[in-house]
Formats: sequence, C-alpha cells, structure tokens
Amino acid sequence: LVLIGNGGGEYGVRGYISAYDAATGEMRWRFHTVPGNPDDGFENEAMAMAAETWTGEWWTMGGGGTVWDSMAYDPELDLLYIGVGNGSPWNRKIRSPEGGDNLFVSSIVALRPETGEYVWHYQTTPGDTWDFTASQHMILAEIEIGGETRKVLMQAPKNGFFYVIDRTNGDLISAEPYVTVNWATGVDLESGRPSEVPNARYEQGPFMIMPGPIGGHNWQPMAYNPETGLAYVPSQDIPFVHADAVGFEFVEGSWNTATDFAAASAPEDPAVLGELMKIVAGQLVAWDPVEQREVWRYQHAGPWNAGVLTTAGGLVFQGSMIGEFAAYDAVNGERLWAYPVQTGVAAAPSTYSVDGDQHIAVAVGWGSLVPLLGGEAAASMGMTNYSRILAFRTGGRAELPQPPARRSTVINEPPDRLGTSEEIALGQAAYARRCWSCHGDDVASGGVLPDLRYATSETHAIWDAIVLQGAYETRGMPRFGNVMTEDESRAIQAYVIDRTWLLYERQSAAR
Repeated sequence: LVLIGNGGGEYGVRGYISAYDAATGEMRWRFHTVPGNPDDGFENEAMAMAAETWTGEWWTMGGGGTVWDSMAYDPELDLLYIGVGNGSPWNRKIRSPEGGDNLFVSSIVALRPETGEYVWHYQTTPGDTWDFTASQHMILAEIEIGGETRKVLMQAPKNGFFYVIDRTNGDLISAEPYVTVNWATGVDLESGRPSEVPNARYEQGPFMIMPGPIGGHNWQPMAYNPETGLAYVPSQDIPFVHADAVGFEFVEGSWNTATDFAAASAPEDPAVLGELMKIVAGQLVAWDPVEQREVWRYQHAGPWNAGVLTTAGGLVFQGSMIGEFAAYDAVNGERLWAYPVQTGVAAAPSTYSVDGDQHIAVAVGWGSLVPLLGGEAAASMGMTNYSRILAFRTGGRAELPQPPARRSTVINEPPDRLGTSEEIALGQAAYARRCWSCHGDDVASGGVLPDLRYATSETHAIWDAIVLQGAYETRGMPRFGNVMTEDESRAIQAYVIDRTWLLYERQSAAR
C-alpha cells in the first residue's frame, strides 16, 4: 500500500488518509479524520462517535484535521499511526459554536493499515482553537519505565508538551512541557486532558499564547538515539496573540482562521518590540523521555531551525536559519564542528555510505515559514536563498562558490501617498487577513517573496491588475478578484505605501 493524507486545513477541506494499491494505484480505503454532514450518513462507527463531539454545521467549513505530515508503522502490532492537524477554521467558536472536543483534530490515531479500521486515538489538544496540530514527527521505541519495558510512541507536537504514549492501546504514560507553555498548567495523567488557564480560549479578549501556532516544534523532524536514550528536538519559543476575527465570513478556498491576525502583528513601538523579541528563541534540546526532562540544549540565534539526525557514532547533526550546519556530541551537547552553508537550513539531514565512507547530506535554502511571514525579524537575518544539496564526509575538500554581492535595499523615490488614515487602518486589517502569510508581518519580507515596500510607482500603477485580475499568476501571485473588493484592494495598497514611506523616512534619517 501507498499511504498519503491531504493538506489545506485552513482552506475549508475535510481531513483524511487514503491507501492506494502500490501496483495499480487503485484506492483501497479512505479514513476521514473528521465527520461529514450527518444527513449523508457516517462512513463508519468512528465517524459517528466523532460527530458527537462537534456542534453546529461544521461540515460546511470542512472541519480540517488534515493528515499532512508524520505517520509511523509498527509491523509487530500491525498498527499505522497518523498525526492529525488543526481544526478549520482555527477558532472553535466558529466551526463548533457550542464547544466539544472535535475529534479527531489534533490527535494521534491508530488504524489497521490493511483496512483503515479505527483502533484507538489520543487527542493532544481537545477542542483545538490555536492551530495546535498533532502532525509532528512520531517516534516508536521500546524504553524502560518503572522497571518495565514499554512499547511507546513519542511526540512533541505544536502545543508544547512532550508525550509518551503506550502505542499498544493509546494510554498516556507521561506529558511534560519541553518549551515555555502558558495556555495550560499541565496534563492530567488520568484523563489525559490539559488543564487550561483562564481566557486561554480568548473568550474575554485577546490572549498572548506560548507557544503560538508556529509551535514549540513544527514539521522539522526530531530524532531519537536508543544508545543515549535521548530524543533531540528542534524546539522554539514564539508567542502569538489570539483574538476573534470580528465579522468573520467563511470563504471556501481562501485562508480561513477566524483569528484576527492584526492582533498578532508586531508592535509599532521599537521598545515594546524589543522586549517581545527577548522571549523569542530557538534551541536544539536533548530530552529524556523517561524522566521527562531536558538534559542539554544548544541555544540558536533564533527560531525555526532544521530537522535533526542522530547517529550510532554518538553525533547529532542540525542546520540553522542563520546558515550553519553543525555536529554536536549526543551525550553532552558539545558543538564539535560547524560549516557555513551561506543560506538557511530547515530540512533534516540524512546519512548514507559509499565505498565505506559515511556521508551526511542536507538540502539547504532560505525558505519555508519564518522567511515568509517573519517580517523584520526574518529580514534582519540577512539571508539569501541558494537552493542546494550539500554532502559532507571526513576528508571532504570541496568549497562553495562565493555568493554574489547583495542588492541595494535603499528606497530613493517612494510612490505617491494614497488613502486616508481610516483607509490605511482598514488596509492593515485586510493585509493581515489576506497577505501577511506570504509577504510578511508589517509588510516586511523575510527574503523569499518580494518585499512590497520596494514596489515601484510603475508596479503600483497596475496594482489592481496584479491583485484582482491575476496579471502575475504565472509568477505565483494568485488572483484575489473572487474574494476581494476594489475598495479592499485600494485599502491594502494604501497601507503598503504607508509602510514604504515609513521605511523611506527611517532610511533617510540614517543617511
């Protein structure tokens, strides 16, 4: 069988995993992770059970629960484990207005791989309303706990707790925070449920949450070394402010969170921003899953660092978003070797042998989430994208070519100002809703897509042709005319030009 899930949790889809015949491509079974319209009947007993945990008309918005990343298989137990993503929209008040756990979002689900039959589940974040996916890397191991060897599944999902689960039946063994967690005080071992703090679900106003939707750990794989008994987690501390999106309307095929991203935008006051950035961090953490504690860490310059590889030779390899690839001692975390790769690294390395020589290979490139939406924080890293696969071995002598000189980022002639202060404020809210996830917080690009503050007057002259009519669709810029009005487009343009002038004035003052 070939097993694959689906993506698009924010776009109004219903999650599932499908099994295809490896020889013919014929679909053998499909297991949905959230229930559909009850009037259509349920595909199996698991969906009927899950529907009891939803309210309202969730199926009109898809429900989410996409299986977009990790899976694992135990051949002895003949169990397939899938990690399930967030609900859609994120905000549970919209998709399930009377509450409920909303199974199986943010869950680990065990299935029979031959038939897709449901066996058990464990939900890491019941009634998820924060984009706390449980689709992160799952590691199967046999470890000794309390004098007994247990078959366990380990996961460090977005919500900040490191879980050790009995993979034979889904029972929770332990769960402890591996990063800063402020939305819950802990996880009750009897019920398996987190103990949430007041206003964590932002019922009484905005709530600054740790970790945020970027997660204490995201898709970058962690690793486990059975010889040291340690898991190595690429973790991070990044806050986010959750608030209800006033007047939210679901639009199929558009980005739907029902969360006000403007509330999470970087503060205008540099002093406030500076204090906020002090709690933003990224680290490689060695975690003891038996004692549920940190053994050592390497503190990186910032978050969103690469996936991890650990070897029988007692090493841990990881790249970073400031352009380094390094090896650490698996026991004590000593940094043994590092190489400047000229660009960011998010991918996990792999290892292989050729003629007796062990190689470590890694894909490098300034891409993925933080460079897209990280704003000034990402831009300040100064990274340029060089998409390469680099391989290392003992005795290697190759050198990377010198990078070209960086282009000037000075604004000489900003476009004419546009719009009233009211329009600019409306444009800021619309930008957060429509544009932030690609062009960056506060109209500051991290270097992957164009920084709109540097758009020329000629580009602004054809703004609606680009934004509403799709003039740049072949370059990857989608057409928004089906979901955006001309007034909204003008307001966003006015806000972008306002940000351009702000940067221009800062640059002029610094000259």
